[in-house]
Amino acid sequence: MREGFVPNAATCIALEVDKDPLAVEELLELCADAALDGLSLVAVATDTGEVAATVFSKLQEKPTPGSTEKTFVEIFNEERCKRPSTKAMMDFIVDRDAKCNYFDRYDVDCFCEIMFLGTKPEHRQKGLAKLLLKTSVDVAKKFKEGPFAPLTIADLGPEYAFMKPRKPITKPPQLCSALWSSVATKKCGDSLGFTALEVFSYDDLIYNGRPCSDRLGPGVTCEGAALKI
Repeated sequence: MREGFVPNAATCIALEVDKDPLAVEELLELCADAALDGLSLVAVATDTGEVAATVFSKLQEKPTPGSTEKTFVEIFNEERCKRPSTKAMMDFIVDRDAKCNYFDRYDVDCFCEIMFLGTKPEHRQKGLAKLLLKTSVDVAKKFKEGPFAPLTIADLGPEYAFMKPRKPITKPPQLCSALWSSVATKKCGDSLGFTALEVFSYDDLIYNGRPCSDRLGPGVTCEGAALKI
């Protein structure tokens, strides 16, 4: 994530997550928590054993009627985010997910959100992003009564020992969703059959008193997409 996602992801650049090491650590904590759902994946170089690419995915369950229950990202933002750039990024994700309206648009009560996909620079142009996305969809399809390779907080190592245990979601996802923030991931999504739902411009997004297009250049967009499984 530090090498393969944060320095290149449009949203991280737009909201200056890439310039704040403490914000990056908060983003990594979100990834660690999401990994407990058992849907996140890594691609490991067989010759060196190093992680070459990774994708973090999170199960999202529809709140019950009349419930004031908030989404995982909203709760994480309120309870665990302290850095302005991380909070702005969580607000961005929540707002875009709400506009895509996956639950009602597809009439589902649980979906797998493909949140963050990153490849180290030296391992790009090898098809790893598409492979991880395809495998993410395959894993989501096989998710029935919980993860077949469950993780615990202890598995995350001492750095995340402070995190509170939470009851895992066991409901099988009926949909995979994503917010594509680069041309490459959009192409991968298209090739796997994802449907573009909403296109969001960064031109109207303001952070630290400046339009995000000042940091990204004009015309950069983020695309909400989904695939029924």
